[in-house]
Amino acid sequence: MTPGAVFIFIGLLPNTDFVKGIVELDRYGFVVTNPNLEPSLPRVFAAGDCRVGSTKQIASAVGEGATAALMVREYLERTGEMA
Repeated sequence: MTPGAVFIFIGLLPNTDFVKGIVELDRYGFVVTNPNLEPSLPRVFAAGDCRVGSTKQIASAVGEGATAALMVREYLERTGEMA
């Protein structure tokens, strides 16, 4: 019997060392965000597998990326920083 599909597993640890000490991370290294995908540092947004609560699925990561882009736009409009 041959397999019908293969799921490649690349690990559980997020690649977030570059933001350690800059934004809040949970004990596993995932970025903690509010519902608008904003972490503890203003003007920064996080989306996808590096974020606490993400589903670790490509479709969800793509959707969160699109949502983050909308949240950035909303932030810039709200703060008057959008030119």
